[in-house]
Amino acid sequence: MWIPALFLILVVIGILVTYWQLTLTGLVIWALVALMRHRAADTRPSYPRKPVQTRPVAKPLQTCPRNKPVQIRPEPTAKSKPSRELPAPAYLPRWTANRRLEAGREHAQWQKNFDSAAQ
Repeated sequence: MWIPALFLILVVIGILVTYWQLTLTGLVIWALVALMRHRAADTRPSYPRKPVQTRPVAKPLQTCPRNKPVQIRPEPTAKSKPSRELPAPAYLPRWTANRRLEAGREHAQWQKNFDSAAQ
């Protein structure tokens, strides 16, 4: 009868010892991680940090307009060519029948408003 009780006591003691070992191991790991974080925060980075980007500063108000310098075109040389050719005439937009009708209606409306305003 005393053998099962002794066995039960040894099992309980073994469980308690295992629990405390795990607890102490967890505390040691937690302390090491906290120490490493603290030391890592103290060291300066080896790479240059970029400054925080903020809004650009507003330009001061201009009291009077300033004259802009006149830009003149450079004189064409013998080797200079236009940057691109003019588009072919078929590519240019044309007055279609619908556009002509719309323009005619707009002009008629404008003429009616003009005549009524004159009277």
